[in-house]
Amino acid sequence: MKKVLITGANGYVASKIIPHLEKKFDLTLVDIEFNKSFNSKTIKINLSESSINDIEKIVIGHQFIIHLAYIRADQERDPNDTNNEIDAFDQENKNIIMANKIYKAALTQNIDRVIVASSNHAADWYEHHEIHEKKLDVVNTNMIPYSDNFYGWSKASYELLSIPYASGKFGRKIEFVHVRIGFPREIDESLQDNKFISNKNGEGVKNIKRHLGAYISQNDLSDLFDKAVSAEKIKGDLHNVPFLVVYGVSDNTRRFWSLESARNNLNFYPKDDSEKRFSSLIKKYENLDEWNGRLG
Repeated sequence: MKKVLITGANGYVASKIIPHLEKKFDLTLVDIEFNKSFNSKTIKINLSESSINDIEKIVIGHQFIIHLAYIRADQERDPNDTNNEIDAFDQENKNIIMANKIYKAALTQNIDRVIVASSNHAADWYEHHEIHEKKLDVVNTNMIPYSDNFYGWSKASYELLSIPYASGKFGRKIEFVHVRIGFPREIDESLQDNKFISNKNGEGVKNIKRHLGAYISQNDLSDLFDKAVSAEKIKGDLHNVPFLVVYGVSDNTRRFWSLESARNNLNFYPKDDSEKRFSSLIKKYENLDEWNGRLG
């Protein structure tokens, strides 16, 4: 049975995938604190404050790492507060440093593959300025990961940071899969007030349409991480470099991120479509003029 260490195992995304993964793999769950019950072994550790040596001790003996750990700011992010957004750099930089600790420990302890929770925000410039303006239909993983905020910048940095480790520069190659997770929560009317759709786009009913496009169900999310572990070999766009970026999104009618990379490289064919799953919610809006159009 494959041995997998999961960081940030007490978090939201972890809660969605662990019930599925622990049926198939031997899991070790790592977080700073636990308030959930699991069947798998748990280790309490502050990865951000820990030394490389301490992290090496907990990763040794595993074949795979799923890195979900994330340090949240004390103050809730406000994308409309310029000072708040600029000051986010220091916070997000801590997450990049933590990721590098995980990558380095994976290198020294002969971990085969690291699967990282990236985010759709790694390339959300395209969504904010082109998708909702109807200048672009689909964002794919071959595009340069532009982001207009430091949260997205940090996720793109996770991706780029792993390339030297995947390239063999440090003596051996580590396989990397970065999952740009979409919207892994259920959709309801409260999303009309979501403030993270930038530039006055996606307000009100437009928010509902956006999240229908971004949605990923628990089953699809679990299956994607399962396939990222189970794949025999990781192959991406760089010749002889096992570095792969995929979008984590269900096969939604309103989807605006490409599934091509996940399909071709991980055999990921999501089963769910938000248009069907939330059909009763959609009926409340479908007669409004604002509902016309796929997005925006």
